[in-house]
Amino acid sequence: MPRPPADQPLLTPERITTAALRMIDQDGVDALSTRKLAAALGVSSKAVYHYYATKDDLLHAVYLSILDELELPAETGGAWQGGLRRLAHSFRRLAWRHPSFITDFLRPHEPAARELDVTDTLYTLLRHAGLPERVVLQTGRILITFLIGYLRAELDGTFSREALQRQRTVAERHPTRYRSIPHLPVPDTCSDEDFDLALNLIIAGLEVGAADSGRG
Repeated sequence: MPRPPADQPLLTPERITTAALRMIDQDGVDALSTRKLAAALGVSSKAVYHYYATKDDLLHAVYLSILDELELPAETGGAWQGGLRRLAHSFRRLAWRHPSFITDFLRPHEPAARELDVTDTLYTLLRHAGLPERVVLQTGRILITFLIGYLRAELDGTFSREALQRQRTVAERHPTRYRSIPHLPVPDTCSDEDFDLALNLIIAGLEVGAADSGRG
């Protein structure tokens, strides 16, 4: 394997994934190629293939490096509601920092230890909420799927003022058909308050579900 020039650090898996992530964040996954990556690193394509035999191998390594940035709530014995909020907000910050992250999180593959750390933390919070053991796994997967869908909608502009205004404009053409849309105020933009509203609805639902199971 060729060595990089003397004024460059040695090639390592971490250096490769860092450079690949920088390219993905800037131009998207489709723009990444081994040739471009090798040029950015100042090495040959063969040097990159020495560490990652395929592009899929490289992308999975990049995905795992993103997971390392996720801040998991510490088990301090505090309320599960606060832990769930911290986990969700950390997930959201990571998705805005690295939009490719949410595409990969539910992709079928052999789960890595760090990935299981995330889901196990969520399941632990749901158990602390008092949900029956038989529904914890399903509830966790539903919440993850909802969160990823919400973040995708944020990132692609579904919640933008322009998109919501277009919806209202169409509804206003048929005032006898649509009784609510023409009268609802259009928010300025999707915001942290909107995300907190979603979390409030989720937490309220979990609290009711736990209370119902306790009465049963």
